[in-house]
Amino acid sequence: MDIKHYYENTQLTLQQIADTLGLGYKAVFGYVKRNYSSAYRKQRKVANYSKSKQGEANPMLGKKLEQHPRYVGVVSDGKGYLLVVKPEWYTGRKGSNHVFQHHVVLCENEGLTCIPAGYVVHHCDKNPQNNDYSNLLMMRMDEHAKWHNSLEGATTISKESTAKWLEAQRASNS
Repeated sequence: MDIKHYYENTQLTLQQIADTLGLGYKAVFGYVKRNYSSAYRKQRKVANYSKSKQGEANPMLGKKLEQHPRYVGVVSDGKGYLLVVKPEWYTGRKGSNHVFQHHVVLCENEGLTCIPAGYVVHHCDKNPQNNDYSNLLMMRMDEHAKWHNSLEGATTISKESTAKWLEAQRASNS
């Protein structure tokens, strides 16, 4: 067997080929450089590097969340709301890895596993990044739209006031 065979048919490095054949590295490198184009050498190098990082050799294997070097934690959705990695217990937003932080906060405090269909989480102070439980209230979508339409121009209104308004609306609709 010779350098050509090992270079074309294995994933051995040049040093490994040299060791296998009992040659010096410079001899193997010189042969490869004379007989193979730089494009072929580069393509082989890329392919072998990629294969060397698969399966158990992958340095990122099993690294998730905080263990991953690019983990961010809380991120913005681009519209002012904050997203977090979906907790295992959260059953909403199927197929998504992230959920709204205010949904998680409200569900944790109310003992829910997701926001029911047809409901929204209202931020009482109109600040979508204030996800403190004391600032959040769950209401039906129609109630939420009515709330915002009836209080156009209002700034912050406490959770208690919002809850009283919501209770009165529900009582008048009964």
